[in-house]
Amino acid sequence: MSARTEQIAADSLARNDRVVINDGELPYLVDAVVVIADGGVRVTYSSMDTVEYAAGEQVAIVV
Repeated sequence: MSARTEQIAADSLARNDRVVINDGELPYLVDAVVVIADGGVRVTYSSMDTVEYAAGEQVAIVV
């Protein structure tokens, strides 16, 4: 059974959102979201991985 996902802007992410980065893998749990200088966001996941997303970039979350 696959989880239902929804596309949202990365700057709408919040702590505990579950982001699907790669199909077929478990989602990443958001630990922190910080706005960066260019309007994008730096997202730190509970795995301690950090990804920067451009302003308005879409990500898939589990709903």
